[in-house]
Amino acid sequence: MSNSWNPWVLLFLAASLIAAFSQMLLKKSASEPHENIIKEYLNFKVIAGYGMMFASMLVCVYAYSRQVSMQSGAVMDAFGNIWIMILSFLTFREPITKRKILGNSLIIAGIVVFNLF
Repeated sequence: MSNSWNPWVLLFLAASLIAAFSQMLLKKSASEPHENIIKEYLNFKVIAGYGMMFASMLVCVYAYSRQVSMQSGAVMDAFGNIWIMILSFLTFREPITKRKILGNSLIIAGIVVFNLF
């Protein structure tokens, strides 16, 4: 398999960003009080979050149909963890710890190694 650049791989980066935003919406909804269990699961943030997750899946399926290899797609999907760390810091002011930096550094190193070989 050739690891030559495929512009459709950018769709995976977009899909992982969409999925990260959806997770932020779901976490925001989970941290808020709700009047009852129905409103806990059927509110705008939850519905929008799952809708964005579905859109992310559709973008991935489309990218696979445009000649993106399964290996490249899985590697690019790993960027979701990096997006989540950044968005959690910006949205919820969650600290970026040494463990998070180490974990995301390993993800980036894996992506680099994958693309070298």
